Amino acid sequence: MTRQRGFTLIEIAVVLTIVALLSVGAIAALQLAMLRTRIADTQTALREAREAVVAFAVVNRSLPCPAVSEVDGTEQSRAGGNCANRRGLLPWQTLGVRGLDGWGNRLGYVVSQNTTAARSLIVAPGQRIALTGEGDVTIRTRDAAGAEVTLNSPTAVAFALWSHGENGRGATTAIGSLIAHDSASNADEQVNSSQPGTSGVLYARDGSVNTAATGGEFDDLVAWESRFVLFGRMMNAGQLP
Repeated sequence: MTRQRGFTLIEIAVVLTIVALLSVGAIAALQLAMLRTRIADTQTALREAREAVVAFAVVNRSLPCPAVSEVDGTEQSRAGGNCANRRGLLPWQTLGVRGLDGWGNRLGYVVSQNTTAARSLIVAPGQRIALTGEGDVTIRTRDAAGAEVTLNSPTAVAFALWSHGENGRGATTAIGSLIAHDSASNADEQVNSSQPGTSGVLYARDGSVNTAATGGEFDDLVAWESRFVLFGRMMNAGQLP
């Protein structure tokens, strides 16, 4: 008589454990692949926006102002010679771009705007960018010890763009909703606000999930344009000097 042998409970438990471990690994790999795709999409959106802002300057010999609001992507009025706010959202409608990062949130935008309009990269009607125009956007990072480091000279940056990253803290969604800063452990991300304002300071540093790190957690993606690169593009187009 042939005796049939089935699986023991221990063997079934081992198989289920292996399946569970494989599933966890597959999910983790899928999440990582999705994150990389969204980061790549964000970098593409930042490059597109950067090119559009530079092209706007070449055509108009003036940099655009930030968007009117979270639902109106046309640039703000520059009545009186300056933008109503130098900081806010990328004016996606004026530039003809989507202006969204890989997570579907609006890109932030800050533009240099000195107190003297004639020397500013944002100029009054009838005036234009001149080679004497100076930037006033400051990009900061942190060294390995957490100390603050400034990446550029005070006059070098014409404008900057950024995504609020995967966690989206402080971001504006495509439909105009604000994602709140729900943590007190992300001080540098809070500095990177894309709400209307006058600050010209941004942080661009390595990502971190360490809440105890100086400056806190960070996953923002930041890009900026040197005023000298901008001037070079405008000179090549015959717009300067």
